[in-house]
Amino acid sequence: MQIGMRFLSSIFFVSAIGLGPAVYAQQGVVTATPRPSQGTKPAHAGPSAVTITLLSTTDSHGHLAAWDYYADKAVPNGLTKMATLVKQQRAEAPHALLLDCGDTTQGTPLVYYFAKKDATKPNPAIAAFNAMHYDAMAVGNHEFNFGLDSMWKAKRESHFPWLAANLKQIYTAGVAYVPPYVIRNVDGVRVGIIGFITPGVPRWEIPDHYRGYEFEPIVETAKKIVPMVRKKADLVVVIMHSGLDRDPKTGEMYGSEDLRDENAAWELADEVPDIDMIFYGHTHQEMPELMVHGVLLSQAKNWGGSLARADIKMERDATGAWKIDSKHSRTIPATDSVAEDAGLARIVAPYHQATEKYLDTPIATSAKALDGLTARYIDDPLVDLIHKVQLDAGHADVSMATMFLPSMNIPAGPVTVRQISALYVYENTLYTVEMTGAQLRDALEHAASFYSGWPLAEGQKVKLPGYNSDNAEGVSYVIDLTLPAGERIRNLTYKGAALQPTEKLRVAINNYRYTGGGGYGVYKDLPIVARSGDEIRELIIDYLARTKTIPSEADGNWRIEPREALDAILKAAQEEAAERNSR
Repeated sequence: MQIGMRFLSSIFFVSAIGLGPAVYAQQGVVTATPRPSQGTKPAHAGPSAVTITLLSTTDSHGHLAAWDYYADKAVPNGLTKMATLVKQQRAEAPHALLLDCGDTTQGTPLVYYFAKKDATKPNPAIAAFNAMHYDAMAVGNHEFNFGLDSMWKAKRESHFPWLAANLKQIYTAGVAYVPPYVIRNVDGVRVGIIGFITPGVPRWEIPDHYRGYEFEPIVETAKKIVPMVRKKADLVVVIMHSGLDRDPKTGEMYGSEDLRDENAAWELADEVPDIDMIFYGHTHQEMPELMVHGVLLSQAKNWGGSLARADIKMERDATGAWKIDSKHSRTIPATDSVAEDAGLARIVAPYHQATEKYLDTPIATSAKALDGLTARYIDDPLVDLIHKVQLDAGHADVSMATMFLPSMNIPAGPVTVRQISALYVYENTLYTVEMTGAQLRDALEHAASFYSGWPLAEGQKVKLPGYNSDNAEGVSYVIDLTLPAGERIRNLTYKGAALQPTEKLRVAINNYRYTGGGGYGVYKDLPIVARSGDEIRELIIDYLARTKTIPSEADGNWRIEPREALDAILKAAQEEAAERNSR
């Protein structure tokens, strides 16, 4: 398989609302034929019916090879398997359009290495997308993780457009400019493809990483842009890095009200007329087929786990205009039986080999085997390692952190970059903020609110907190689950004395928390007294390269009570791990 651009048909870009002249592709530029008006005959003869096939991936997050870099083993997902599935579908539908819903360039040690350690090479995720001949990609929030220079390099190398209609931008042309939509002519049908990005980026990202871009509400923007595209297209397709905000079966809303704008796929289908198809992403929840207010929706499995396919049958009416006769979608899974595409595997191989060499670099020693299975629920040496690094690098009094990946483990003996990459999987940077004892208590109460109260109600199952339930180092405290949420922190002490509400503390957190990520509004706009330009992962690696030793025991500065509640939580964690390992 050769890297290159595929021109199935004509393509043109249009500028965002009020942002200047249209930006055109360098090849294959034409204007679409006008849509036949009511009461007129088509300008020329053509087929009376055609099926438009659309393929979609989402949230590949740098999973190129079918390989888990943290566990160092093969897995049944990745773009090399997606490439095989795409070829199979194109054999049936040669003019199928291949689309993506974002979060493409971040997520594995491989794409991190070639964004931060060796940026001289072509971006590996984009090289894979080019080889697979993608037709368009919606911009994801994680595209901004490595900063604008890295994002623009990836965009410059792309042989397909990046789309985001709800980006209000100071850029009007060039690599920095992100167009709102593109129109493809497929078998005589004009397919308008509109992109959207979740507007939650400023809650998670460093401001300098999105300089010049503002993120507007999706639905409000769509009400302006969809009618424009509808006039120029026979079929209107949305690709969006934003998911469902509710359970599609029960209608129960997910998340809190202040995060409601993050996932707008349902509202978009329900409130904005003239959309025919929505491929969505961001939520990592596969959805083969969903119909909302006559709009077909589908989400592929993340990490190259499945390919979404929609088939839309179009027929001409008496005036010659195209109308939809039927539409259906499904997802096609990547499995152990799906072979990796040989052509794409050859492209990925040198990136993979360099990444493996880097990850196998030894940096420290562990006296015993450690794992993250229970590290969110009991004080743990691995999370204490993160705390030690944050306290040291941030010159802080208190540190807040958590275990991101409970499945990670560190063997006894040599410890490599691979294990530390699994310990801290995100590209977060370190902030030290000034806050009061009362504000720190608020943060700890929020972390404790993710647990189920005790005793459980009849029929209630234990709720295991995710990575948004931080714990603290530098203070001592008890989480009492017999108390109501907001009042669970007892015996909060600092340097052996009760922490006073007005006492000033330097607290080390990550940039995601500082912008309110995980519902930690208490951190927003606090005075920043120190920050690091390096990722926390890199700070941990540097720390271990100096100290050479992984701590093997936690200091026991916090605990959950009563013991029966903790035992129930630990049992649930073991059961969840067993279920995960059996898949």
